[in-house]
Amino acid sequence: MSKFSQPGQFEGEIIDDAQGELNETASVAVAQRKQRQQRITLAWSTSLISKVATVGVQLIAVPLVFRALGEGGYAAYAVVTSSASLIAVLSLGIGGSLVTPIAEAVAESDHCKQALLMQAGLGPLVLLCILGSLAVIPLVAFLPLSTLFGRVGVTGSWDLRTAALIAASATLAWVPLSSITFLRQAYQEMHVTHLLGAASSLLLCAALMVAAKRSTSVTIFVAVFMLIPLGASALNFGWLFLQRPYLLRSQGFRAWKDNKHLLADGIRYMGAGLSSVLLYQWPVYWVGRVMPSSTSSWFAVCMQAVVLPMGSVFGLLMPLWPSIADAVARSDHHWLDGAMKKGRVVAAAVGGCAFLTALIFGEQLLHLWLRKPVILSWQVRGLMGVYVLLAIWEYYYFMLALGFGQLREAASAIFHRSLAFSIVVPLLTALGGVTALWCGMCCSILFWTAWRLPSMLNVPGAQDTPRMIPSRRPARKHR
Repeated sequence: MSKFSQPGQFEGEIIDDAQGELNETASVAVAQRKQRQQRITLAWSTSLISKVATVGVQLIAVPLVFRALGEGGYAAYAVVTSSASLIAVLSLGIGGSLVTPIAEAVAESDHCKQALLMQAGLGPLVLLCILGSLAVIPLVAFLPLSTLFGRVGVTGSWDLRTAALIAASATLAWVPLSSITFLRQAYQEMHVTHLLGAASSLLLCAALMVAAKRSTSVTIFVAVFMLIPLGASALNFGWLFLQRPYLLRSQGFRAWKDNKHLLADGIRYMGAGLSSVLLYQWPVYWVGRVMPSSTSSWFAVCMQAVVLPMGSVFGLLMPLWPSIADAVARSDHHWLDGAMKKGRVVAAAVGGCAFLTALIFGEQLLHLWLRKPVILSWQVRGLMGVYVLLAIWEYYYFMLALGFGQLREAASAIFHRSLAFSIVVPLLTALGGVTALWCGMCCSILFWTAWRLPSMLNVPGAQDTPRMIPSRRPARKHR
C-alpha cells in the first residue's frame, strides 16, 4: 500500500506548493492593484486642489489683467505669451517618451535603468536649451517688433521688447525642466506636481493683484506670469533628485546610446505636445496679427475659457497613463478592463455637461467672470461646447494609447489633426472669422482623432484590447 500511495502523496505536495505560489502571487497582485488605485486617488484629489487653485487664479487674473492693461495692452500680453510658447517645441517631447519605459523600470525595481533613461532624456534637453538661447534671444532682441508681433508691435515700445525677452528666456529655461512633470507621472507621484502647482498658482494670483494696483506695464505682468511657474518647476526637479539620488549616478556612454531611441519617440510625442501650441496659441497669435485688438482680445478670452475646463478634466485623466503602463507591465488585465470602462463613462458624461453649460450659460458665465457685457452668438457658444466634448474624448483615448505603448501611432494622429488645422487657420480667419476657427477645431477632431484613436486599441465597443491584452482565460492543467 505504501508503495502505491507514495506517488499520490508527492502529487498532493506538488499541488499544495503550486497552490501556495498561486495564492502568494494573487496576494501580491492585489497589493499592487491597491497601491496603484491609491496613487490614482491621490493624484485625482491633489489634481482637484491644483485645478481649483488654477481656475480660481484665472477667474481673478484674466479680468484683472484685462482691466489693468485695457484691450490694446491685453492683446499685446496675449500675443507675447502665446508666441513665447512656440519656443516650447524645443523640448522635442522627450519627457513624454520617458513615462512608459521608466514606469516599466519602476515595476522591475531597476534603478540603473531608471538613471539611464533619465540621463538619456535630460542631456539633449540641456543642449537644446543652450542652442535655442543662442538662436532665439538675438532675434527677439533686434528684430522689429512689427515683424515679430504684427499690428500689436507697430508701436515699437521698449515695454513690449522687454516683455518679449523675458517670455523667451523663461520658456528656454523651462525646456530642460519640462521633463519633471513626465518623470513624476512615471513614478505615479503626480500629487507632488499638483501641490506645487497649486502653491505657485496662489503666489501668482497674489503677485498679479499687486501688479494690477501698481503698474500698467506689460513687462511686469509677463514676468509674473512666466517666472513664478518656472520657479515651481525648478523646485520640483530638485526635490525629485533629493528623493532619488541614484538618478544622478553617471551612466557614461550608455546614456547617450539610448538617445536615438528616446529622441525618436520624443519627436513623435512632440507632435502631440506641439498640438496645444498649434491649436490654442497659434490662432490667438494669428488673430492678434490680422484683426483689430477688440476682436483678438475677446477671442483670447474665449480660448482661455475653453482651455480652463479642458485642463481640469485632462488633469483627472492624466494619471491613467502611468497607471495603465504599470498594469500592462504587471499583466493586471482585470484592473485594465475596469479602468477603461469607467473612463469612457466619465469622459462622455463630463464632456456632455461641458457642452450644455457652454451652449446655455456661456454668455452669463463670461459676464460674471469679466464683469463686462458679453455678446456671443449661439453658434460660437455651441461650437465651443462641442469642442470641449470632443477634446475630452480625444484625450481619454490618447492616454489609453500611451499607456499601452502605442506612442508612435497616437502621437502621429494628434499631430496630423493639429497640423491640418493650423495650416487652414489663415484661410478660416479670412472666410468666417472666429466662428470659422471654432468650427475648424471641432472638425479636426471629428473627422480624424475621434475615431482614429479608439481604432488603435480595438475597443470601440469591446471589453478587451485583443492586440495588446492577452486572454484572461487560465491555461488548462494537465495531470
